[in-house]
Amino acid sequence: MRRLRLTNWLLPKPNFRVRLFVVVMLGMFAARADAANVTLSHLRCENLLDPLGIDVANPRFSWILESDRRNEKQTAYEVVVDGLWDSGRVESDQSIDVEYGGKELAAATRYTWKVRVWDAEGKPSGWSPIAVFSTGLQRWSAKWIGHDESGGVQDSRPLPARYLRREFAIGKKVTRATAYVCGLGFFDLFLNGAKVSGDVMDPALSDYDKAAYVVTFDVTDRLHTGANAIGVILGNGRFYGPRLISWAQASNFGYPKLLLQLEIEYEGGEKTTLISDESWRLTTNGPIRANNEYDGEEYDARMEMPGWDRTGFDDAKWEQAQIVSAPGGALKAQMIEPMRVTQIIHPVAITSPSKGTYIVDMGQNFYGTLRLKASGPRGTQVRMTSAYSLNPDGTLKTADNRTARCTDVYTFKGQGREVWNPRFKGQGFRRVQVTGFPGTPTVDNFEGLVIHTGVEPAGEFQSSNELVNRIHGALGWGTRMFLRSVPLDPDRDERQPWMGDPAKDAESEAYNYNVEPFYAKWMDDVERSQRADGSLPDVTMYWTAWGNSVVWPSVFTIIPDWFVDFYGDRRVADEHYAAMKTWVLAMRRHELPDGTLDATSYKSTSYGDWCDTYTMDGKAPDTGGTPNELITTAYQYRNYRIMERLATLTGRADDEHTFAGLADKLRLAFNRKFFDPHTRTYQGATQTGYVLALAFGLARDDQRDAIIANLVDDIMVKHEGHLSVGLIGMQWLMQTLTDIGRPDVAWTVATQTTRPSWGYMLSKGATTIWERWDYDTRGPGMNSEALLIQAGNLDAWFYQSLAGIRPAAPGFKRILIRPEVVGDLTWVKAHFDSPYGRIASDWKIDGNQLTMDVTVPANTTATVMVPGKNGGTHNVGSGHYRFTSEGPDWK
Repeated sequence: MRRLRLTNWLLPKPNFRVRLFVVVMLGMFAARADAANVTLSHLRCENLLDPLGIDVANPRFSWILESDRRNEKQTAYEVVVDGLWDSGRVESDQSIDVEYGGKELAAATRYTWKVRVWDAEGKPSGWSPIAVFSTGLQRWSAKWIGHDESGGVQDSRPLPARYLRREFAIGKKVTRATAYVCGLGFFDLFLNGAKVSGDVMDPALSDYDKAAYVVTFDVTDRLHTGANAIGVILGNGRFYGPRLISWAQASNFGYPKLLLQLEIEYEGGEKTTLISDESWRLTTNGPIRANNEYDGEEYDARMEMPGWDRTGFDDAKWEQAQIVSAPGGALKAQMIEPMRVTQIIHPVAITSPSKGTYIVDMGQNFYGTLRLKASGPRGTQVRMTSAYSLNPDGTLKTADNRTARCTDVYTFKGQGREVWNPRFKGQGFRRVQVTGFPGTPTVDNFEGLVIHTGVEPAGEFQSSNELVNRIHGALGWGTRMFLRSVPLDPDRDERQPWMGDPAKDAESEAYNYNVEPFYAKWMDDVERSQRADGSLPDVTMYWTAWGNSVVWPSVFTIIPDWFVDFYGDRRVADEHYAAMKTWVLAMRRHELPDGTLDATSYKSTSYGDWCDTYTMDGKAPDTGGTPNELITTAYQYRNYRIMERLATLTGRADDEHTFAGLADKLRLAFNRKFFDPHTRTYQGATQTGYVLALAFGLARDDQRDAIIANLVDDIMVKHEGHLSVGLIGMQWLMQTLTDIGRPDVAWTVATQTTRPSWGYMLSKGATTIWERWDYDTRGPGMNSEALLIQAGNLDAWFYQSLAGIRPAAPGFKRILIRPEVVGDLTWVKAHFDSPYGRIASDWKIDGNQLTMDVTVPANTTATVMVPGKNGGTHNVGSGHYRFTSEGPDWK
């Protein structure tokens, strides 16, 4: 008897997970020695584990098969949703993104679903464990409430948090209770004295004039018969804008406000609804006196209101909540993981550069906040200012924060040991300067709370080269600092979702975390920023007046196209196809008579290959050494080819023909203008110019070998094994070097320890990747210690080239495993949890022999290319494999 084991991750509440495990019978047949268990795991609805409150009309279902027997695959499936839909037996190996095909789903309703499959032998499994999803609220009876100051929004940014509460009675046993909440800018929800989840800074960020996200909570276990109390704290977030006047004007949407609807179901089927309205009570006299991501949070513990979120609290001095205007944007379900505290780290040292001033060193750059744990006399005020590095005198270097004060203030109530951390504020930092502390602090008085979107881990990478491992670690910390409901800078007075960085950074992030829901959501944000003339800004959501360029907004075509290959997901491209087409064609307004694109009459001229090595030590403008017109024209060509491909995939034959023709013409114009056939160089003769031509397919076929030779010569000879690229070139450099057959050159670049290099950064004490190659010799200002500008797609290269894990068909349905043995590497160990399951590549060299262990997930196949003289190419089905080859020539 063979058995099918099924596992399922459930999220009964947003703040924790429970893993359920069952064993069901797969079928009866004669016992045999090679019989294997098969596992169905990670049942997903719309790419999230048991999501609450989705607003997708036709959700998609996915499941992962696991097996310890080779060549296992699915030959058919059946999905059932609550009696609404039974797919019946479908002869298909599709196990990701199976679209719901039943009756219209009702709003605000909980559904269960299950799946069974037929294996390679045509034998059926039992049914999977029940998985759950729920739909969002469509009809709101709740009202927007808050406290708007008289005279409109003021330029002074400090604003206390709003505390809101209401009591209500329950007379019957509750069978289900669901809270739908949109609290802007940020909110925390409490029921009967306890916060209902581990979420931090809900809801996800958005352009509130166009959309606001609703968070759904299952609060069934939080209610009881009799009197109950519900409470909400509202923080400012980006709704009540942190800055109105700065070096770039930020958006402001008004005063904080709340929309809440609590749907309660009882035994017997009766339902009641609790809504936010004028019956709620509100105060601005709570302990959070100011909260601002740029400037910090101020908390006066003497003003705490014990029991404010419980029944029986005396709120007679509170005011009646005001009915306030709606924010303007459509209400959307938040279908990404919430922000969470994902790790707690502890200080490594405390120094005192002067009397009464202490520097708390956390030993690591991260985004989050500091938790204070101390005792002090009533009224004692501690100030904690965050930044990365130190001045020569040992004090905190705050100049790189620019106008952001980054200072939290805590006032003791004087009642024993007090524990506090900011609720609605985070900051990219490593060190904290503390003044006013009662006594002499120790490391036990502080903890670092690491905060980011709670994306699910997806991969791990290790190698025999310690420098590479340290670089990988620094890249990982930087990634976590950026994933904050949108890809967001972590520090200074900027902290904006710039469009340029994530175009290929997203791929590196994806090898480490499941970012599919995250970037699907961000593509929605990007489309909402599109202007009436079809153009896109260089910064989404908050600085939308900036930019009218091709290069940085190309994230809007690159990521949906990448989704097809990496996740096997066409829906994002299909949903945004019309907007992408409008934008790409709108950029033709920049065409010159010679067919290339102008980059001098609009904002892209300010960026280019931002902060490449030509800008080091202030020798050139930050736009870098590669001509902006070359970069812009190359990216427009890339966009034409992407749109041609997407038109083909979606059956838009006319568009396919149009974009193919535009691309062909632009390729000719590009080479006529920018390529010198005598020297085989591109205008500017930079690495970025060569790389874009090779990566995008612009290089002339008859000159490709010469262009490759010039690129290699530029790196290995002219720059002595160093790169010269900036933000744009870095996104394509490493993969291009592997694709042209020179991973050894990429390895030389990756393992440098002299400037410019990542090894140099680490040698100077960096724990994340700098914004500039020359951070250590630059003045303050635009000089962060933790941006992904110089990270590019490096971390993906570790997985793709050193471990050799790449998709050979959409979503890794077919896998290419082709590790490159370069430099002094003697082993690499990596895994990646693809949409079909875990792929593993583990190779090592011992003496004259290379041993390679490979795992191919069920329902997929792989081509495994084993390095070495007799390694060879192997086409395999799912399973675990070991290959060996002989050296010493591993290439």
